[in-house]
Amino acid sequence: MPRNPIKKCDSSWEDRYGTTASGNLPRYKITECVESVVDLPAVWSGGATWVRYTDFHYYHLKCPYSTESDLHYVRNIDRNDPNFWEYETLNSGSLAAHTATNAMMIRYVRGSKYGWLCVDPNCPYFVSTGMRYFQR
Repeated sequence: MPRNPIKKCDSSWEDRYGTTASGNLPRYKITECVESVVDLPAVWSGGATWVRYTDFHYYHLKCPYSTESDLHYVRNIDRNDPNFWEYETLNSGSLAAHTATNAMMIRYVRGSKYGWLCVDPNCPYFVSTGMRYFQR
């Protein structure tokens, strides 16, 4: 299999995954190339100029603030709330389409915390707080 991620998009299914197209593969491997889904100039115009295609991966959950995601749970961040450690369901009014990233988050390390960061400029969390949504 080619090591260059761009050549990976041009290779055949058998070369990419080592099996036939009818093989039973995990859902995250049956996707198109990141370059055809992510609009990197739109991400850069949103202020994340340090993001590259290699930061995106398919094997993780999508941003819970996106309409493309199936899971819309977020951690309660109010320390005074008795349900601080509980996950809360987002209402449909706080969701938006993530057109630049197709709701995919990038792998990100924040100090000693490893997790996922949403870099879409249309993310409602980013629009309302000015900070990127980070999930670990």
